[in-house]
Order: sequence, then C-alpha cells, then structure tokens
Amino acid sequence: MKRCERRATLTHGDKLYFPAVGVCKRDYMSYLAQIGAHLVRHLRHRSVTLVRCPDGVGGRRFYQRHLPPHAPPTLPRREVPGERPLIAIPDVETLLYYGNLGAIEFHAGLHLVQGPGAGCPTALTFDLDPTDPHDFERVRELALRLRDVLRDLGLDGMAKTTGASGLQVWVPLEEPLPYAVTRPVVNFIAAYCASRWPGLATTERLVRHRGRRVYVDAPQHGPTRTLIAAYSARAVDRALVSAPVSWPELESGVSPGALDIDAVRDRLAREGDLLALAPRNAASRVQAVYDALPLPWRQMRVRSV
Repeated sequence: MKRCERRATLTHGDKLYFPAVGVCKRDYMSYLAQIGAHLVRHLRHRSVTLVRCPDGVGGRRFYQRHLPPHAPPTLPRREVPGERPLIAIPDVETLLYYGNLGAIEFHAGLHLVQGPGAGCPTALTFDLDPTDPHDFERVRELALRLRDVLRDLGLDGMAKTTGASGLQVWVPLEEPLPYAVTRPVVNFIAAYCASRWPGLATTERLVRHRGRRVYVDAPQHGPTRTLIAAYSARAVDRALVSAPVSWPELESGVSPGALDIDAVRDRLAREGDLLALAPRNAASRVQAVYDALPLPWRQMRVRSV
C-alpha cells in the first residue's frame, strides 16, 4: 500500500451536509478531525467502501471502493492484480481527504488485507436488522438474548449501533480465524436464535416472510462483505453515528437516535473507544465451538478470500 504525508483541505465548508439538524460540511469535517484516530483504527489495513453524498444527505449518493480518477499520486491506495487501485485509509489525513469529497459512510471489511492473519476475520459479527425500522425495542431484546447465548458458549460480545435502525454484536478475537471456522459458528448461532425465539428472530432473507421479526443477517459475515465502521456517520437526516454501547446501556434502553456526531464525540473524549477496549476472545474457544457443531454445519462451503 502506497502512502506519504499530505495536508487535508476543506472546500465549500458552508454546504449543508445534514440540513435537518443544521450540520454543514465544516462541522462534519471537524467531527472527522477530532475522532479520526478512532475511526481509522477500524479502517486501517482493511477493504473500504464509501458512501459519498457530495451535496449532502438529501442529494445524490453512490458507493465507491476504487480510487477516484482525480486522486493525487501520493494518495494511499491498495494494489490488487487485475483491478483498478482500491481505496485505503491508513491515516487521518486520508480520512479527511475523502470526507472533503463527501464521504459520509465508511464501511470496512471483516479481515485485514495484510500482515499476520491476513484474509481471516478479527471478530465474529452478528448483524441484527429490524423489519420495522421504528421497532428498535425488538432489536434490543434480541441483542441481549444473543449476549447470553454467547456467554453460555464462553464468549464475550460488544454491541454497536448501526447508526440506522439496527444493532451489531461483535465478538473480538485475540487472533484471526479462517472464515471456514467463523462463518459456520455465526450461521449456527443465528439459526439457534431463530429456532429458540421464533417470534423474535429469523434468518429468512425475504423481507415479506419475516413478519415483525428481527433478521439475523448471518450471510453478512463473509470475506466479500463490509459493515459500517465504528464512529462512522450515516447518511441519514440527523447525523447519527454507528457507535459501541455497553450492555448496561442497552439494558437501560439506550436509543440510537441519541448518538449523533456531537454525542459520540463527547463519548469518545469521556470513555475512549469501547470497541477497542473490549475483551478479546481466545481463538481456541471459538475453535472449540466450531469443533462441537454438528457435521453438516462444519461442512458449510465458504468462499476463500
């Protein structure tokens, strides 16, 4: 990955990025500058996909994972044979470069793309999506039950809001493990939740068949998938952010709607990065869970990186 020193610039700072709450581009860039080291921690050495909204969240938006054609030659990038250079964000300066281009959302792959353990996820991840975007209570309830399932298996998880209507539960690992191990474990636990609480959870991919149940999106744990990175804003009216929350906060009814860029900036200054501070689970414990799965689950075909 190529990189060098650059100085971030700001253009059109008065442009309204989040008109409903009066947040302009300058405000958003200030947020990125202040929390950037934490956000970059969850993007560095990973595949990155942006959601760009050059005219703010009310205007056009598009996904981007390749380097912009007008990018300066010194901008960091990831070279992959047979592809155009891919976006890489190793430092805050690069983060601010993309922020100035209107990047609101930063989505990251589950595995590192270089170094020891490259190609292997650094956490088990469970993506919980409500059928009704206004029914966060059911998502909260399922996340707490999933926490207890994980604890029964000897695993500790951390909840993270998506900045939209759902939650994710992360199980950070001391050492990366192959998807051939982690993906069957995630799929089995998702299926277990749907079986144990059929009125609350489902693994049904067709929305019309879910009813009011919360979708446990196990396929999202895969080598070609990305999840919204911790501390990334979302392209929604109220400038909400994807942020880790503690289990006591979730038990007491924390609302994702309260976690906007101002609140998350204050949380980070007060508490630090809860996801980075979360306990790491022994890879051997996850391997033991995998080894105990019924044979058909262990034979699940998993695409390699």
